[in-house]
Amino acid sequence: MIEAAYVGNRGVWWAAPVLSIEDYNALDPTSLKANFGIDIANPVDRALLTTRISSPAVLARFPNLANTSSVYPGFPNTQNLNQTLRNFPQFFGSPGFYGPPLGVTWYDSLQAKVTKRLSKGLTVDSAFTWQKELNLGVGADTSYVNSPGTTLINDIFNRNQNKQLAGQSRPFVLVTSFRYTTPGIAADGRGFGKGMKALSWAVRDWNFAGVLRYQSGEVLRTPASNNGLLTQLARDRTNNPAVWGGGQTYWNRVPGVPSLNFDPNCKCFDPTTQLVLNPGAWVDAPAGQFGTSAAYYNNLRWQRQPAESLSLGRTFGLAKENRIKLDIRAEWFNVFNRLFLANPTPISSITQSAGPNAAAPTTRNSAGQLTGGYGFVNTFSGNGSQPRTGQIVARFSF
Repeated sequence: MIEAAYVGNRGVWWAAPVLSIEDYNALDPTSLKANFGIDIANPVDRALLTTRISSPAVLARFPNLANTSSVYPGFPNTQNLNQTLRNFPQFFGSPGFYGPPLGVTWYDSLQAKVTKRLSKGLTVDSAFTWQKELNLGVGADTSYVNSPGTTLINDIFNRNQNKQLAGQSRPFVLVTSFRYTTPGIAADGRGFGKGMKALSWAVRDWNFAGVLRYQSGEVLRTPASNNGLLTQLARDRTNNPAVWGGGQTYWNRVPGVPSLNFDPNCKCFDPTTQLVLNPGAWVDAPAGQFGTSAAYYNNLRWQRQPAESLSLGRTFGLAKENRIKLDIRAEWFNVFNRLFLANPTPISSITQSAGPNAAAPTTRNSAGQLTGGYGFVNTFSGNGSQPRTGQIVARFSF
């Protein structure tokens, strides 16, 4: 039986904590200029935002801050100017709450299935999915405690710009399971098979089974910008990646330049000596500006890592009508012993440190092996690898 279907979903009004800051406690470049004369495009003003309010430079522009009670009684003069300009300067971000219902999700897929029911000892189930997952303001990763996950926001004041591929996006997924049980040898009308009882016993009731999963590689993150814009706008603490999963802007992509030095599936590079990511594919966002890149790109993915498990076993009938049976089975995982590499640093779908710059220099050990850099794949102590394993299982039933 062959089935094919379109499966789609639209989600609205999801809680979106990171988007909440556009409501009441964010520093907006437009309002900074209109209300305080601070132009984020001016390098002097950008430096002023991260300067203590007790400094002469700040007091020259904002003499009222000489008396910190003008902010609120007890406000410390060790704070930076950007903190005093918040709507609620007593908070280092937005007061904690789960967020407004601003999140949106989109899911579209072609799902096909092939089923061969048990006949002549063989049964097969195979499912193929071609899908696209998009979100805005919501994530699906649960690795953060009390967090909505990998919610990535670039420019909080341009909400629709943040519609992006989901961090768990896998466009193509194929899963196949099968099981074959060998029959015995029966005598035919011409006498073939007579006297072959022992051979029939030896070849029957063996079963060969497997589960095979193939899917697209994990999507990799666009490098995080180092222009310091979110720090200047006092939004780095509001959009703390360790808490909300994504407060940052991004490097801009250079058109026509590949993001990868090697196809991670080609087996044509040595991860101990060669960097897989191409720093030339990116240029940092100019000072005082948000990046224009998306958080994820469909053609920036890591190695495809299939899951392949096979088993071989036999069922022994120890009584009439198989009322007592003994099943013995050998199972193998990663049966073809494929080499799986860890994600290249400093980039993955969840974590992201500095982009391709001096903050991530290329380093090597005394043997010339890579120990760090933009696109470094950690292979030490078998990191990331999942070698072939096997086990033998016995089951007695009565």
